[in-house]
Amino acid sequence: MRLGRDFTNLLEYEYLDQDDREAFLAGKLTVSDMDATVQIKVKADIARQCQVAAETGLQHVELDGGIPNPYLTLTDAQIRAARAAAEKFDITLSMHLPYTFTASATCGFQEEDRQAAVAYLKRYLDVAAALGCRFTVMHPGQIPYYQAVGRYLDISNRMLLASLTELGGYSDKKNMPLHMENNTFWDGRLYTAGECLPIFQEIRNRGINVKFCYDLAHEFTGCKTIDEIPDHPEENYRTVPDDLYMGIQIGDFIPEGRLFHPPMHRQIGRLKREHFVNMFRILREKGAEYVVIESAVREREDLMHAFELQAEEARFVRGAFDEAQTNAGSAAR
Repeated sequence: MRLGRDFTNLLEYEYLDQDDREAFLAGKLTVSDMDATVQIKVKADIARQCQVAAETGLQHVELDGGIPNPYLTLTDAQIRAARAAAEKFDITLSMHLPYTFTASATCGFQEEDRQAAVAYLKRYLDVAAALGCRFTVMHPGQIPYYQAVGRYLDISNRMLLASLTELGGYSDKKNMPLHMENNTFWDGRLYTAGECLPIFQEIRNRGINVKFCYDLAHEFTGCKTIDEIPDHPEENYRTVPDDLYMGIQIGDFIPEGRLFHPPMHRQIGRLKREHFVNMFRILREKGAEYVVIESAVREREDLMHAFELQAEEARFVRGAFDEAQTNAGSAAR
């Protein structure tokens, strides 16, 4: 397995100009303001992401296609430079496709909307292939909570299956497997493995190769307190058939305060070191090939020292990963 990261907002502070840095430090520029100011610039600098991943001991970068992003406007020269950087730093790439606005209609009720979403995401798949991405990840789409019931759900599932059939087949032709990631609780549907697995069974029955990017942190969002999360939630990975694994995102969630993706080395959520060791052992047995760290920070001090934070987090995750591999080797002997 290769360990990697989606940088979310961890590199943004270094892209602020001097005036905005001073405003940020003075509390006049919020974290979300910073995100809105430099997000596109950060995401376009794929070479920097590859460099930081390598310098912190990682081997993979997930390109974040959350809106806004620059990927549909990358020039041929930018794409060549990104590929050269990935090769230089021995980094493999994947892309998380957009999942809001137009992209959310992949499971909507109107066929015209669904077709527009599929055509839109195919453009991202073209860019991902040009960048040499090993795989891509999409969300199942969103519907209003008041329509996430009964026959509306049946219609939505049919629409999603049609979208997965088109996008999965399109990706396979590019030798770049498509993954579907479970939603969060707030998206209205398909946030647990139990909800998602029948969709995968049906899409496989159609002969389409779509993998499952099972995000435990997304499943945690259905809980109101940490105590509602099982003592060993990583055991849920065993419920997914082996052939659905390729790329996985790992993160945590704290229901109290709705804190999403806190840095994992701080162990302030449900997941502790023992959980990660067991998680990597299970994923190795299941045949996962890529594990993507997802964390984000909201405090000014963390963002100012984000390189040190992510380096420490990477060491923590790598330590659990290495222990899992060592234990597996000892057991084999």
